[in-house]
Amino acid sequence: FQFYEKIQVPAPTWCPECRFVRRLMTRNERTLYKRKCDLCKQEKIVIYHPESPFTVFCHQCWWSDSWDASVYARRYDFSRPFFEQFAELFRAVPRPGIIQQGYQVNSEYTNRASDNKNCYLIFASAENENCFYGVSYWRSKDSVDCYNIHGSEMCLQCIDCYKCNNLKYSQECNSCSSSAFLFNCRNCESCFGCVNLRNKSYCIFNVQYSKEEYQKKLQSFYTGSAVAIHEFQDKLKELISKNIVPSIVEHHSTNVSGNWIEQCKNAHQAFNCEGVEDGKYLFGMLGGAKDVMDYTYWGKSSDLMYEDSSIGRQCSSVMFSSESWDQLINSQYCMNCHSSSDLFGCVGLRKKQYCILNKQYSKEEYEALLPRVIEHMKNTPYTDSRDRVYRYGEFFPPQILPFAYNETIAQEYFPLSKEQALSRGYRWQEQEERNYKITITNEQLPNDIKNIGDDILNQVIGCAHEGKCNQQCTTAFKIVPYELQFYRQMNVSLPRLCPNCRHYQRLKQRNPPKLWHRRCQCNGAVSFEQPATGYQYQNTIAHFHGDQPCPNEFETSYSSERPEIVYCEQCYNAEVV
Repeated sequence: FQFYEKIQVPAPTWCPECRFVRRLMTRNERTLYKRKCDLCKQEKIVIYHPESPFTVFCHQCWWSDSWDASVYARRYDFSRPFFEQFAELFRAVPRPGIIQQGYQVNSEYTNRASDNKNCYLIFASAENENCFYGVSYWRSKDSVDCYNIHGSEMCLQCIDCYKCNNLKYSQECNSCSSSAFLFNCRNCESCFGCVNLRNKSYCIFNVQYSKEEYQKKLQSFYTGSAVAIHEFQDKLKELISKNIVPSIVEHHSTNVSGNWIEQCKNAHQAFNCEGVEDGKYLFGMLGGAKDVMDYTYWGKSSDLMYEDSSIGRQCSSVMFSSESWDQLINSQYCMNCHSSSDLFGCVGLRKKQYCILNKQYSKEEYEALLPRVIEHMKNTPYTDSRDRVYRYGEFFPPQILPFAYNETIAQEYFPLSKEQALSRGYRWQEQEERNYKITITNEQLPNDIKNIGDDILNQVIGCAHEGKCNQQCTTAFKIVPYELQFYRQMNVSLPRLCPNCRHYQRLKQRNPPKLWHRRCQCNGAVSFEQPATGYQYQNTIAHFHGDQPCPNEFETSYSSERPEIVYCEQCYNAEVV
């Protein structure tokens, strides 16, 4: 409440989770279409359906000087709700068809991407080379089917891994190489099927071997076939259930709660955040942010941000806005505005100041009009089709946002069926009709990569889910040349799922962006007994609480129904360091 008073906004009326979902609904990451640019008329890869009512420009046209968003300006009408007027302006101003920055070399099929080379179907990623399929690649090379990898190379099906090389089917690892099927390992080399190891080599399922023994044993049972991969993924899950997990994944942070937190201070309910100080209800913050709340994606040296999505790079005092960056200052209710200040209810402006609904005012006129507009929003609210009321202080109503629910990442973190989405007043986009014919089913794929010929590049492979899941299944997929070369080099079988379904399978392996209050499960010399399995973890060292149960309580992204044995940071570090 001190923060709300500091930035002079009313307290929210939606709960934190619903506010989070509402912000996620502004962000289409992975749903791509082919559509002609409404300016240059060339067919491009965009994030707007061809039947979307918006005017859509390709990346080059939108950032060119061939048009000016100021021509869509309109005078504020005090006889109508603000959001009704904003929706009309929003539909009129051209939209950027794709979100890309920097130099994109041979990386047309990417979105929310910067400075990538030879990349295909990667999203929310920057400074990568030869990376295919996945989300959140950062400064990585030659990797396929990953989620959130940083500074890594030759990685396959890795999740939340940093500075790794030649790593396969692993999660929560740092500085690991030439290994496979690892979970929460650090600085390990030539390890297989291991959990919670530090500074180890030549281990198989946490058992130490000599180099010669390791190589001989590994060659005897691991072939890289589809059957073997599935078998060892199940074995790794079993091993994880018999080991401990930390209540939170954080590094070099103070007074934080959430998960995947790096170098943060006083950041609470924060997920995938780096360099944040004094914030709450955060997701996807990178590169520093201070005094922020209800902030989803980006940051980059920004402060005093509230109810924002996809905004960053030295922005300050921005509220209820999305898709804006590069020093947007002291602005509210803006979309796609850049390098500007003192804007309210604006769309698509660049290098502007003192504008309301894209109309230019003098400093004196703006400062006199703005309080009247805010007061009007309080007294004349907008009501949507579900009778939800939106006054000043609320984020954009979902019904005026540009995407259907299942086109956005809201569907990834809070999945709904079509019926559920429609019942909540959200739009739903039906999948486009496919005109291809499946030429080989996933059951017909050879089990071993050694039996796959180059003719597979001409096949249309049926997805194992057959469109029966709620994971935006494309029902079929193809293998591209670099991908086949990569699988051969890594000695692994071809995937059996389409890229969308593979992405959702990776998301299922991660904890949700939610917190539950729990107590450390360390019960002295052993853990408390797991209700489902009756298993108890045997501690390897004396902890600070001796033979008594650990008194520590915490907020964790592991719910009490989960099978994992969850330790507080003190007890976990005592065991693994």
